[in-house]
Amino acid sequence: MNAMIPSRLLLAGLCVAGAGVASASQSLEQVRYALYKDPSANVSGDLRVLSERGDLASKLLLGDVLANTDGANRQEVITLYKDAFADGRGQVPALASLARLLDRTPSLQAGQREWMAQALTRYPANLDPRNTSTTLEVFLVYPQLVSTEQARQLLALYQQACLLNCRPELYRAVLAEREGDRQRAELEYQQAVAVDVRAIDRYYRFLGDDQDRAFPAFARSLEARRPTLPVDIVHRIGSLLDSINSVQRADFEADRYERQTRAMGPARVPPDAAQLAMEKARGETLDTARAEAHRWRDNAAERGFVPAMVSRTNFMISNPTEHNAEETQALIDQVKSREPTRAKALQASFYMVNNWLTLDPEKARALIDELIAGNYPDAQLLLAEYYSKGVEDEPDQDKALQIFQAQAEAGSTAAWYRMATLHAYGRAVCHDPVKAYTYAQVALALGENGARGLIKRLQKTLKKDDIERALAARADLLKEATL
Repeated sequence: MNAMIPSRLLLAGLCVAGAGVASASQSLEQVRYALYKDPSANVSGDLRVLSERGDLASKLLLGDVLANTDGANRQEVITLYKDAFADGRGQVPALASLARLLDRTPSLQAGQREWMAQALTRYPANLDPRNTSTTLEVFLVYPQLVSTEQARQLLALYQQACLLNCRPELYRAVLAEREGDRQRAELEYQQAVAVDVRAIDRYYRFLGDDQDRAFPAFARSLEARRPTLPVDIVHRIGSLLDSINSVQRADFEADRYERQTRAMGPARVPPDAAQLAMEKARGETLDTARAEAHRWRDNAAERGFVPAMVSRTNFMISNPTEHNAEETQALIDQVKSREPTRAKALQASFYMVNNWLTLDPEKARALIDELIAGNYPDAQLLLAEYYSKGVEDEPDQDKALQIFQAQAEAGSTAAWYRMATLHAYGRAVCHDPVKAYTYAQVALALGENGARGLIKRLQKTLKKDDIERALAARADLLKEATL
């Protein structure tokens, strides 16, 4: 998971005081500045030393850094947040950070419910805006732990006391939904989408069975506001639209393949003109929808939002016939000026593109080895891609799967999703839709929202018994993954 660390992290905590036996090469302030310069900077070592001295602000910041690092031990992150919270006597915002982690990782929520209920009793929720917003953050994840009356009171307090970066809209939406007022909840969700990136996926889920039609229609109503919307929101809307389009395109391709099979089969059923016209129109609609999704993503990239630039670069690398090496390299260079480590990972992928003259297995492997030595979170996944694509020799899917499996067992959400896609689209022994569905479900439960599209595609073709078998396996894997 390579999401940009929010600016809030740079302000977390207080100055560390006193000297300990261990020596950190950077102070807490220097760590914050390093993250400001490069959000993917490897600062966990320094933060661990500071945390071991008992500094609660460092524990909170270390938890925040690890929470945004794919492959980090989630139980360690939870422990860091609980230690920083210190039963309500320490960093109260650590409880809000824990709530956000649990919100992104549904599989962890049930196991932490009782502790969160106790934590809410350990500090006065109405003491100050910090405490009030912390309780409201918990309310988003566990609305049943906060009564509707208390939620209304805290929301009123929050709106009266908040001076900067005030975002009550999502709280209002969840409260309205809890109270059963779906009409008001939808209006609040629509307002929340414009100010809080978390509202996007919540609103999409709120739309239910109509979500893949209703959300794109809603996104079109926001297009005029796109240049002024927060850039992380623009990027997330584009990503969700692209995921919706991918599912619909897969359905379209499946229907077209079935039609072609009938036309070439023993019965020789040729399509009529009306059928072909409908197929053409449907394809054009899907092309238009994909272009809409990419306009959202490209707007975020043009505004310098690194995750959007990374997404755009990966799309170019994955579609080398539609793009060229020169424009892709230029985009990587832009990323390099902002986040050098992430740019190095993109450069490694760039050197693995078979369709371009820039293919260079030795440079790709050298960069991957540097990233591994520097403990870059996705370095092993890049190595797996190296083997999967057969950059230097023949593809070695078994080796790739071994690496993905090891990374998944180590806590990498992205590795679960990569295994899912490999089993969904791979050939021969790698092609296993049931395993693909199982791994995609695990990835989604661990917070990989991109897996939702793959799950929807596989659900359309898998038998009911296969789905039940996959869900049973998912439950067992999640128990291991969240230990």
